[in-house]
Amino acid sequence: MNMTKYRKDFIDYILYNYDFDDRTAVWILNFIKSHPTVSKNVVFLDEGTVDRKLRIADRESGSPTLLFEKGNTVTVDGEVIFHELNMNQDHTLFLHFNLSRHDARYQKVKSLETYMDRTLEKMGHEAVKRQIDEALDAKDHRRFIRLTEYLNQIK
Repeated sequence: MNMTKYRKDFIDYILYNYDFDDRTAVWILNFIKSHPTVSKNVVFLDEGTVDRKLRIADRESGSPTLLFEKGNTVTVDGEVIFHELNMNQDHTLFLHFNLSRHDARYQKVKSLETYMDRTLEKMGHEAVKRQIDEALDAKDHRRFIRLTEYLNQIK
């Protein structure tokens, strides 16, 4: 499955099915889906602490249309948000939609992202475990210690 295409299709779905008070939200969503690097780095997860998060709310949700968080900085200025996205294209962007009604498709895309995230994490753990086994076979004590410490940190 091509996740970038899936994400772009989902953004199209949002654009066609929801209205936004601020036209800048539409502009930013079109930028995200049309820019190959930015769209590749978009993730639809809203759990946990993240570095860069863009919240977009539809007209009827009662929330600000745009809200961007990066570290301790929060802004609702669309031009500042666009500048940040354009200048930091290679950084992961967590995109969260605040929708006025339950949307099964949005729930599905978030579930798929969570599944993909956990699968990649599991693959990473398994790769480290294989390297630990190789270090044991090679009697490389320093590598074994370093890898086991790393595995304990990421668990």
